[in-house]
Amino acid sequence: KCSCLYSPSLYFTFPHGYISWPHPIPRNMFFSYTKFRTKLQIPTSKNTRNGFNPQNIQQLAKRRFTLGTLFYSKFNHWPLPQSFFYAVDAGMSIGFCTQVVETKIGSRAFTIVYILLGASFIGGALAYTVQHIIEGAVSRSSALYRHILEEDALKKRFFEGRKIMRSGNGGMMEEGTLSHEEFRLVLEEIGCELSDEAFSAVCEIYDPDRRGYVDYEHFSKIYQGIDRILPRKTGLARRLWDGLRTVFNEENRIFLWFVSWVGLGVMYGMKSQKWDFITATHFAVSALATGGLTAPPVDENGILPTEPAIFCGLYCIFGVPLFAMTLGQFASVLIEGYLVEEEHAAIIRPLSESEYEFASKSLCTKDDAVHLSDFIVLQLMRQGKMSVESLQFMKRQFELCDKDKSGKLSWREATQLTENIR
Repeated sequence: KCSCLYSPSLYFTFPHGYISWPHPIPRNMFFSYTKFRTKLQIPTSKNTRNGFNPQNIQQLAKRRFTLGTLFYSKFNHWPLPQSFFYAVDAGMSIGFCTQVVETKIGSRAFTIVYILLGASFIGGALAYTVQHIIEGAVSRSSALYRHILEEDALKKRFFEGRKIMRSGNGGMMEEGTLSHEEFRLVLEEIGCELSDEAFSAVCEIYDPDRRGYVDYEHFSKIYQGIDRILPRKTGLARRLWDGLRTVFNEENRIFLWFVSWVGLGVMYGMKSQKWDFITATHFAVSALATGGLTAPPVDENGILPTEPAIFCGLYCIFGVPLFAMTLGQFASVLIEGYLVEEEHAAIIRPLSESEYEFASKSLCTKDDAVHLSDFIVLQLMRQGKMSVESLQFMKRQFELCDKDKSGKLSWREATQLTENIR
């Protein structure tokens, strides 16, 4: 995926941002880059290499709850529904306040190991949630930088410094303007091809006075991105529709599922257990949060009836992960914006005297000047995405590839295997 303007630059979209090539590039290079992109080997994340992914977690959880159910049923001579309930209750560290208790030492010993194994699942889920938040912040920051780069590229086209004859009256167009024909050409070079009808609608928006040209000052106030070259309408119906789309989009859909799941627990408590609304809600929320502060009672034989045992087990198996995902999504909404702002502030902040000294003598070059490579590495260090040790490791890898010690890599040197660094 790339966005190509004829004059300013080509933006390469990698998983962690954009790399800009600051020279005029022919448009057909897009196809070469597309082929390169399909062959690009992006290393898998550490979690994936170690086998940690949602599919593996689901399989392990199924086996674990099955093992717990069969063990409690066989060892304690419990009915399968009650054994399933207790396997979920102990395995997810819920601890419902019921009279279902273990009386055998062997069963308690098994439960100790069973709970500790469950803690490892929780730790893995937390790590996965943190990774999801970081990836979301990276995606948002990439979108922000792309929008800024697009604005800069378009601004250069508006202010190229050349005077163009305005069609119709023979006058000179002012700097910072583009005729409709030029404006359409710029959009096509970006990859935004519009029909005649759509382009007429664009001109009505960006040239409301029908002067025959688009002024950058007016354009910059309305422009929302290449993918929104036609600004969204601001009518009441449109705002309501956009609001509904925001609520029901893929990211926010998890909140609707969570509210629905809590509602299911409340309805069960009120209908089946005859609890009042507050008690039923107390059961639903505390169960999903692994508090287990309210639970159905056992019968006169000390056995949890089949219906509440199966319902509580299934309700928690699906509801506890849903609760964790909802909290993770809510945290990402709060944190992603902050991370993006912090990263952007770090990039635009001027270098201090000590940073300049460090970048000019200790990074990629040592000639008392900060080159582009030094600047990029320093910005990565500012954001905590690179350490001095990792930089030194990369330098060592470069030196191993640079067989002739020329300070640059040929195609053969860059693509051949080097000895392993341990």
